[in-house]
Amino acid sequence: MIMSVLRFISSTIIKEIFILCLIVPAFSFAGSENIGKSFPNEELKTLNGDTFDMASITKPAIVSFWSTTCIPCIKELNAINDKYDFWKKEYKIEVYAISTDDARFSSRVPLIVEKKRWKFPIYTDQEKKMFKALNIVNNPYTIIINKAGKIVYEHTSYKEGDEDELIKIIKGL
Repeated sequence: MIMSVLRFISSTIIKEIFILCLIVPAFSFAGSENIGKSFPNEELKTLNGDTFDMASITKPAIVSFWSTTCIPCIKELNAINDKYDFWKKEYKIEVYAISTDDARFSSRVPLIVEKKRWKFPIYTDQEKKMFKALNIVNNPYTIIINKAGKIVYEHTSYKEGDEDELIKIIKGL
């Protein structure tokens, strides 16, 4: 009797682990909800308070949404920063990092940018206008837009090496 119960419990646990293995990856990658859509035309703030019109992006770009409390976001932006100079020169792309920190955490943004020595442009979206326009659920959320301003790739979460996938997409543009 005890052996039957143990077998039942172990098979149930194995089934649950299997189901989790199928479900969890589905949440780490965005679907194609935004692919093919135009990148939203919103005005964001630079770190020095100037406004920047996102519609002025006219060449292929990587756009990464991040926050100061998101460790995977910072890891992704560090990895992108390591390759930024080469990518910009070789593939003629730009990288835009958009902080989604609200007023409580926005003062941390320039501190992290300076500490990490990120070279690409950083913008803030305290009201999360872009987040809402793209129906983003969580950070990090990274997209690639082509020179026509259309979203051709989207990805959420980060694991080491994801930045190499970004450049494969850029090479295909």
